[in-house]
Amino acid sequence: MKQIHLGVFEVNGINHLTQGIWAHPNQNRVNYKDINYWIEIAQILERGKFDFMFFADSYGYPKQKEELAFREASGSPSNDPMLIIPALAVSTQHIAFTMTTSTTYEAPYANARRFSTLDHVTKGRIGWNVVTTSSKAAADLFGRDVFVPHDERYDIADEYLELSYKLWEGSWDDDAVRMDRENRVYTDPAKVHKIVHDGKYFKLTGYHGTEPSVQRTPVLFQAGSSARGRAFAARHAEGVFLKAPTTQVLRDQVKDIRNIAQSYGRDPSFIKVFTGLSAIVGRTEEEAQRKYKEYEHYKSKEATLLSYQSVTGIDLTQLDPQSFFENIHTEQGQTHTDRFTKHSQSRKTVQDVIDDFSTKGFRGLTVIGTPDKIADQIERWVEETDVDGFNLEPYILPDSYLDFVDLVVPILQERGIFKKDYAPGTFRERLFGQGVAKLPHHHPGAVYRDASRLS
Repeated sequence: MKQIHLGVFEVNGINHLTQGIWAHPNQNRVNYKDINYWIEIAQILERGKFDFMFFADSYGYPKQKEELAFREASGSPSNDPMLIIPALAVSTQHIAFTMTTSTTYEAPYANARRFSTLDHVTKGRIGWNVVTTSSKAAADLFGRDVFVPHDERYDIADEYLELSYKLWEGSWDDDAVRMDRENRVYTDPAKVHKIVHDGKYFKLTGYHGTEPSVQRTPVLFQAGSSARGRAFAARHAEGVFLKAPTTQVLRDQVKDIRNIAQSYGRDPSFIKVFTGLSAIVGRTEEEAQRKYKEYEHYKSKEATLLSYQSVTGIDLTQLDPQSFFENIHTEQGQTHTDRFTKHSQSRKTVQDVIDDFSTKGFRGLTVIGTPDKIADQIERWVEETDVDGFNLEPYILPDSYLDFVDLVVPILQERGIFKKDYAPGTFRERLFGQGVAKLPHHHPGAVYRDASRLS
């Protein structure tokens, strides 16, 4: 059986996945503003040999019910995760960090410069989770009057990535920096190439302002499960974060992404697929079940349903609970309606959807039990779905991570399905092997190393 990779699915905010659990007396997430809190979390995860911390992020808040959102801390307040990364990097040696930024709202040049800087200061421990933003609240905050349809957002993202590759991969040759003090030449001007990009969505003329970093392009992640999102991931992503209602659907999606990647001329083994893992660990089954009931006690059903409305635009509380939930199309979060329609094994009523989502929310595969039971489930899910790893979805911090690191990781290591120590190298090398610090030659971004492709 292949060795798996482990990350964690995080936000720099109060509530995450289980709405209302911030009020649990052992929940330290309320300290999210304190950098020492995040340093402690990163060090716990590095002790457990986790590959990376994956920070989701978004602009705005659930605009549909603002008073409820602020009262329950649903989507707000939150801080920018990118700004805490240098502190986490200097407090650790190995664990990598993946940040989310939006191709809908971030300027390509500024985004590329920030990621190049982070790749420099972390010595190659950086990934980028590429998202297309659909939130009406975000549009209002950025003064955008036009709502961009789902598929067009991915068209924008395709061009955004093309321009990013030009900046990261093509603007500076590997040997452009000479640092020749005697002749007073820091950079050889002949080896820095001007970009002239005049596309449908973006224009740029000039040079990347940052010299090449260790990886050049950060490790690219994408989390869309829609057909268009999977096509985008198959073309660009090196790490794909998928969630599906059943293991069979997940396996089909994994196979689909790898097949599409191959059709683009990529080596499908250079895509690592992750899914969400919510694990409640107890030394006994009874202890694990007690924890689960305790966590459920703090859940806010009202805020949970608001989180669904915020992502999909659908207010389940305003629909006839006995009507069937079908023929649903939304330009926001279609994946989370498909979960109850085309991926469901039975016709669901609105009440069924309310009950299901109130229980599970946006969590992925869930297991409650002893460390051995959780390790067994992880092995079974890898065999059934062919995923390459899991993003651990916490309940209580730091307890959820401490339980997994201290009780589950040693069992996975004993079984030979998780590493006992970090391999040297960059984030990309730890995922794909020594010598793969930069994008492989078959990745579409690699073609922009040819300076003739920059105009």
